[in-house]
Amino acid sequence: MGNNLASKIYTLINKKAEGDYWDFKQEWHKDNERLLHDILCFANTVHDRDCYLIIGVSDNGEIIGLNEENRVKQVAILDFLSNTVFAGDNTPEVKVETIRIAGKEIDILTVFNSYNVPFYLKKKSKRYHNIKEEYIYTRIGDRNTPISQNANIQQIEMLWKKRLGLTQPPLTQIVNRLENKIEWVENNDTHYNIYNPEFKLVEEYDDDEYDRRSGEFYVYSQTNSKFMYKDLKIMCNETVLENFQLVILDSGRYKTPIPKRGFVGRDQWGINYKYSYRYYLRDSTVYKLQQFFFDDEDMEEVYAKRNLDEVILYFENEKEKVSFEAYVEGNLTLIENYIADAEQIHFTVDTGDKLEAEVNKEMLSVGLALNKAFKDFKRNIQARQLIADS
Repeated sequence: MGNNLASKIYTLINKKAEGDYWDFKQEWHKDNERLLHDILCFANTVHDRDCYLIIGVSDNGEIIGLNEENRVKQVAILDFLSNTVFAGDNTPEVKVETIRIAGKEIDILTVFNSYNVPFYLKKKSKRYHNIKEEYIYTRIGDRNTPISQNANIQQIEMLWKKRLGLTQPPLTQIVNRLENKIEWVENNDTHYNIYNPEFKLVEEYDDDEYDRRSGEFYVYSQTNSKFMYKDLKIMCNETVLENFQLVILDSGRYKTPIPKRGFVGRDQWGINYKYSYRYYLRDSTVYKLQQFFFDDEDMEEVYAKRNLDEVILYFENEKEKVSFEAYVEGNLTLIENYIADAEQIHFTVDTGDKLEAEVNKEMLSVGLALNKAFKDFKRNIQARQLIADS
């Protein structure tokens, strides 16, 4: 639990009313049947948000608080959910946390957003009398489906559309479908989805290609430094949803979206950055495109990608990138030593321009050094986590 959750819940409480992804409870449920009904209603929402049961708050938003004797521990909830027979063995994911607001402790039961909807019971416990097997419960606005009723057909249809990804914008649908390569067929310079042929990835030659005499530093990480650029359009029908630029490395052996540029290591005046580098975020569209184009059974591609990965960084998300950059700022002497070591590694940079070649060699060394520092950074985090868990 962190300050982000406390801030979010505080905002919801101040609304003094319940909504489509939060509900107030003055105290924990008297029985698991009513709690299960609430969890099912929040698990079966069409929107893409986590939902919150805020316990210790009255219906009008007054903070009552909870005492130790009327608390429910997460392990108890996980235990009763694991003993509940859900259709398809899909169990809602939940978490219980305690926060302190206005000097009082309240519990937050988070029901995490899922695309495995709809959740419903295949078989109910003999202890339950009101909840129905094979009924689908949902939440519309600030109201749950009554425990004695099934959701209407329109609501159920929307839940199945969510499961199939059909409630999301076309760009999101396309990006999500990239993970299943067998859905895509290549025709010349166009990939299209066999189930949704209007979803297309269209490659075109870069208009500025012939004006480029030399490439970015990572071009020279390859065995062969010949390269070219292409434009990539993600399209639905004839509408361009987003544009990217591709680079084809190692004389055509490996194709990938161009990595993003980062800056790190401020100078002594704290104004300019000392180092420039390139990176991918694993939760980004660019990374998903990279994985889509990569053929891990083609050993020439595997080798080319391995060479690229030595001088390019991969972060899980923006948060990790920012944390690493702060780590670099605090360890600039170590980074400089790593760069000095990396400069002993030979790269062939055949640009025909001596100054340009030196700049690219320096950036290759920076890429190697930052990757080494990134391994240190992750080891430090793991060590701290082990200490915290002990």
